[in-house]
Amino acid sequence: MLSDLVDDELLSGSATLPVSTKPMVNMTNTSEIYSLHEHIAQSSPSVGSVPPVDRKFSDPDFLPTPESIARGDEGTAFLGVKYQGRVARWLRPERIRWSSEDKQYSLAVFNQPHPKDIIQGRLGNCWLIAALSLIAEVPQILYKVMITKQYNSAGLYRVRLCNQGIWQVVTIDDMLPVSTSNSLVFSRSKKKQLFAPLIEKALAKMHGSYMALKSGRCDEGLQTLTGEPCEVLFLRSSDPEKKPDLNQIWASILESRAKGYLMTCPCSNKRFSEQIFSRMGLESDHAYSILDARQVNSQRLVRLRNPWGEKEWKGALTENWTKWPKTIKHKFIPSSANDGVFWMPWEQMPSFFSSVTICKVNANWHEARKRGQFSDFSSTITSAYGLDCPYGAELEIEVFNAGDGNYYNRLKDPDVDLFLILLSANGYCRAYKHDVDYYITLSTTVPPGRYIILAGSMSVVNYLVYPAFNLVVHGSQPFVVHDQPSSYELAADAFHAVAFRANNRQDMGGGVSILTFDDNGNFGLVCENKSNRTVRLSSNFQGSKNVLSSRHAFQMIDTIPAKTQQLIAIFTRKMFSNDVQIAYQASGELLDPDHYIRARNNPAIPPQALGLHILRPVY
Repeated sequence: MLSDLVDDELLSGSATLPVSTKPMVNMTNTSEIYSLHEHIAQSSPSVGSVPPVDRKFSDPDFLPTPESIARGDEGTAFLGVKYQGRVARWLRPERIRWSSEDKQYSLAVFNQPHPKDIIQGRLGNCWLIAALSLIAEVPQILYKVMITKQYNSAGLYRVRLCNQGIWQVVTIDDMLPVSTSNSLVFSRSKKKQLFAPLIEKALAKMHGSYMALKSGRCDEGLQTLTGEPCEVLFLRSSDPEKKPDLNQIWASILESRAKGYLMTCPCSNKRFSEQIFSRMGLESDHAYSILDARQVNSQRLVRLRNPWGEKEWKGALTENWTKWPKTIKHKFIPSSANDGVFWMPWEQMPSFFSSVTICKVNANWHEARKRGQFSDFSSTITSAYGLDCPYGAELEIEVFNAGDGNYYNRLKDPDVDLFLILLSANGYCRAYKHDVDYYITLSTTVPPGRYIILAGSMSVVNYLVYPAFNLVVHGSQPFVVHDQPSSYELAADAFHAVAFRANNRQDMGGGVSILTFDDNGNFGLVCENKSNRTVRLSSNFQGSKNVLSSRHAFQMIDTIPAKTQQLIAIFTRKMFSNDVQIAYQASGELLDPDHYIRARNNPAIPPQALGLHILRPVY
């Protein structure tokens, strides 16, 4: 407690905070749920049909050359040469060699598509193929991706894809990469269907080359094909204090299945060798589709599909497993041969799968999409938006890193620091999300009212990088999003509201408190001075690991006048760093009010962070 002394009155507080961070169907009523959904996209009335012409269309922007397989520096790398070497030539569908089973069919974009029809080729893009297999369960979604739905002699096709939250229509020809035997090198669809190789080619064009599609995450594939919000639920954590609630995740999976949401999961565990995965019938570092989830008595079952269409789980719940309950075996064991579809116990999934991605497809979503560019916090903030929700709503708010705004290189553009804060009209923080990624999602439910969405990036402070961004809002009820440029004080007020909502308060005595907040390895400290005297706060974060300071320093001394509060610093996770720790000590002293009135900051606040750390009144 503070006494009536003056210059030698001390306040103190300290903490060490280890913070863990994330690394990198039988569908029920899905067709009904999605049947009325209309994507927002640029298209013309005749965009889905192509008139017959004497000469086939050749795309001048994506030529049948090695550069379209691996572009620029990609082509000189080992993998680039490897991919280029697999392609002997490019052929039209009429000249491609199809399998003996497919010869009986005529060429078509669609011929009663089924997930089993989609076969991944010699490209590491299971993240896309798994998502494509999932939406093939729901033709209404798949048909919306292919704007040109009929095979045409012009060889011209238009494909609708969602690039970092913004819909684009990509025009391509039907020249496809083939091997020396004239078979497709990359993805293919059985029954001479063209949708899989055409969608893959359109995405390769959008990102510059086929090699640009290697490696990815399940949520990216579903976002690209559906444009819908995604949620990632992690099944494991390196931090024992943040162990996932697997019962809650199971409940979310059952709820998502009932709503017709799409789900997928990556097979990965660094503790196991590839031989262990292979022995269990699984492919490591590979994406699987979740087709179904059932609970029969105490048995919790998950039905998965390998997009390769082969290799199945060899553990419990295989067809030959001797412990199958007789009452349910006939319901769940398929009669077909090895096709990559299998059941496994939910309790064993966390050992072999790292997360579950839920794509919230919903015919009744209302949506808005905005483009912008992040500003720093030295003047007007350009990434603030007004949100009017006259009926209240369940909201999914996403912000995507859009690179330079014209072209996003999914392999080379790094993840960036991103945050989203939703404020009520009275300044109260309704929700907060902060992470280093290519996108983040803020999920919340709000009552009727007016709100402010503040999107931002600490990269403008830490790296002087000003990326473009795309803001996407989905709501269960009608809403309006409008631009609302705001003064830089909004940033300080917003983070003070985040700290107040977190309610991690340490009373230092005499009306002085420090408030902290954290999310995914990002940490902030606010000093609140409700006293009638100036306080000098000394803070030391030198024991912290793999974080960057908005003050560009890890030791600060700040004088904070009476009845004011200040965000002392925000520490954000370094890119590509998972081992994050926040450790700090803070102490304060009340100063003689006759001699210490003005605010001082040592070191000085960087100009680009001024709006974050400006003094604000305490009410």
